[in-house]
Order: sequence, then C-alpha cells, then structure tokens
Amino acid sequence: MSEIISLINEKGGVGKSSSAITISQILAISGYSILIIDLDPQMNTTKMFGKTDESADIDYEQLFCSKLESKKQVESFILDTEYDNISILSASRELNNLIYKIYDKSKEANVELFFKHNLNFLKDDYDYIIIDNSPFRSYLTTCAMCASNKIITPICVDNFSYDGLMSLFDTIEELNDKYALNIEFAGMFMTRVAGRTTLYKQMYESYEDMFGDKFLPVSIRNCIAVNESNTLFEPLLTYDKRSTATQDYIELVNYLGLMDNKHYRELAKFLKGEKK
Repeated sequence: MSEIISLINEKGGVGKSSSAITISQILAISGYSILIIDLDPQMNTTKMFGKTDESADIDYEQLFCSKLESKKQVESFILDTEYDNISILSASRELNNLIYKIYDKSKEANVELFFKHNLNFLKDDYDYIIIDNSPFRSYLTTCAMCASNKIITPICVDNFSYDGLMSLFDTIEELNDKYALNIEFAGMFMTRVAGRTTLYKQMYESYEDMFGDKFLPVSIRNCIAVNESNTLFEPLLTYDKRSTATQDYIELVNYLGLMDNKHYRELAKFLKGEKK
C-alpha cells in the first residue's frame, strides 16, 4: 500500500521541488519504489528527470476530472526515468488550464476525490508517491491533498507565511470533515538555513513555541551543491552525496519515519560507494 506525501507551501522559493526530488531519491536509493508526481506548472521536478517532451501530450483532464476504470488507464500517464526505482507523472504548462476544468467539473460532482480514486489503482505498485505541488493554491492542490496521507511543508526563515500555514491547517481539517478523509499534517521544516545565526535561533524557538510538534527539529542547511544540482538538472545525491544538505535530508527522512533499518543499510552502502 503506497503512502502518498504532498509537499505544499503557497510561497515559492522555499526549496519545495528540491525537497520532493531529494526525499524521493533517498527513498529510491534505499530500495523503495517511488512515483514522483509533478503538479507545478514551472516543471522543475519534471526537468530534473528530463521528461519535458513526454509530458506535452498528457491528458490531465482525464486523470483529474474523470473516474478511470482500470489500472492500465492510470499507468499510461506514468513514465520511467533513468534513475532506479523512480517513475514520474510529469508536469506541463497545461496544468494552468486544468485548474479551471476542475473548477467547472466541481459544480456537478465531488471532483476533488477523482485523483485519489485514480491513484488508488497504483497502491500496490509503489511504496511512496511523492507529490510536488504548485505554490499557487488551487483546485489542483485540493485534489492532491485529498489523495495524500501526509502533508509536509518546507519553510524559509525569510519567506515565512503564518497566515498561509494556518489556512493550510484549516483546509486539511475541512477536507477531512467533508470527505471523511484522514489527511495528516506531518510537519514543517526549515530549508536553506545559512548558519546558526541569531535570526535562525530566534525563529527556530518561535516556530517551536507556535507550532509544537508540527515543527520538525530538522533544518536543511544552505549549500552550493543544491544550487548547482538544480542548475545542472541532476538530483542532489547523484551530484554530491556527501553535501551537508544530503545529510540533512537523510536525517529528515529518518525523523519522519519513512525508512526502516533494512533500507537504511542499502542507503549506507551507496553513501560509502559500495555496490549493491
């Protein structure tokens, strides 16, 4: 049974796509089967896996506005990547128009649940489905949330929205009540942390006081390897598996309880340069 995790923040520039890609890669290297879904029209995650050409003709309306009837139909949207254990449902600019199609359909049906229904056909094929969402909150984001078991939110010290987070909490509660779902907010974590500055320490303590256990005590350090890997469209662990950000993301994956000891040993072999 797949666990479906959405990364959501209605602000851009917080490392959301980098986080989705790196968490997916860590889990894949560890031996888990991963489907990464790119719902951001900026297509950063899709570009990372070199799938922009293949995504041009995807019929997103069918996937989000219809209840499909077979696993084969859903599988037709999925592409392999050159990375072991990672498949992708890629993005395109057409996602901008899809928002309005979902809205129109919502007038006559509970369209927010159709994507969840369709992904359910894949529940036995992947250990984790990771969804990279657009920073623009829309009906598309709502569909992703309804399909998800967990939601995590990357935040930046200098790009933080208290109102946005409270709105996200309210939306999760509303969707759980409306559709009898069990969406869990698994936590927020700080990204692009530039050293243990006074501002960082103050904000860290403030988040802890404000959000309690919803604030994860794992921060992703800012390092040049992340920027370079994004520029070269090469996932972080492929580009620099020993970077500080790699270490932090591994700690985050462990803190979230996404990896057992058996799979961690596979990851450790990779980090040491051992062949599987």
